[in-house]
Amino acid sequence: MYGWAQVPGTCGELAQGLIGDRFLHITCPIDAWVTASASLTAGSGRITGLDDRPKARRAVSRMLDEWNVTERFDVCVTLTNPLPLGKGLASSTADISACCFAVAQALGRDLSVNTLARIAIAVEPSDGLFYPGIAVFDHRKGSWGTTVGQPPVPPLFVLAYDLGGEVNTVEFNRRHDIIEANRQKESLVRQAFAQIIKGIRSGNPASIGAGATLSARANQEILHKEALEELIGGVSSLGTVGVNIAHSGTALGLLLPYKHRSRIESVIKWTESRFPKWTPLGSYQLVGGGPRYHEQSGEGWAI
Repeated sequence: MYGWAQVPGTCGELAQGLIGDRFLHITCPIDAWVTASASLTAGSGRITGLDDRPKARRAVSRMLDEWNVTERFDVCVTLTNPLPLGKGLASSTADISACCFAVAQALGRDLSVNTLARIAIAVEPSDGLFYPGIAVFDHRKGSWGTTVGQPPVPPLFVLAYDLGGEVNTVEFNRRHDIIEANRQKESLVRQAFAQIIKGIRSGNPASIGAGATLSARANQEILHKEALEELIGGVSSLGTVGVNIAHSGTALGLLLPYKHRSRIESVIKWTESRFPKWTPLGSYQLVGGGPRYHEQSGEGWAI
């Protein structure tokens, strides 16, 4: 019994904040692929291959328990993940998702996004990258999520950088001031969500970028990003439509529409000359979330 699945990582979120009584974000999946393969043999519930990925191991174990198959199989998982930890790239959620989708395929079971959301949230606050397309997801409770549309075609490029340091997602979400700080920016977050969703549904990169930039600015009082205003002004003159951030991480992305793809090198050169201490994470494309299987892998547009 064998399964294979692939999910995208993320470059932070397009927007994030408290709306009403829900902590919500709009996903920003990118073509940085996390892949898992799973082999199942008759056994007693041993899970191997994930000793260095305890969150993914707990998620797989929980899924097997829910399906009452733990004591029937041993599971061997091989996981490949290019994403650094603690940067806001949803590395742990991608681990969990790829592994659970692969094991579910090996079992011949359909793993719904609602089931996976519940499993992932039981491990830690999670990204909604397992939803197809671009989604809005309650990343703290996991009780609500929905796909709001598909990424624009031609694609939106995301030039990703790490500003340095590391943020513990669990500890960040336990901050005593987190609810009030988010409440203060709720009106701006609502505006950002509206702009982004409008842009996704109309295929308008400028609207997506404007909403992402608004959310990034609104988050400065919660988790400050170095020289954000200078960055926004500098890269906008080079053809970008906005800047998005990891709202609880150290990464950010420069959003460049496909029609300006010839300016990628100019944007990179300016950014890296002005902020030499930042670590380039790569040039990606905004893609839809959700699992890929063998016949669906390798999507992307040429630069």
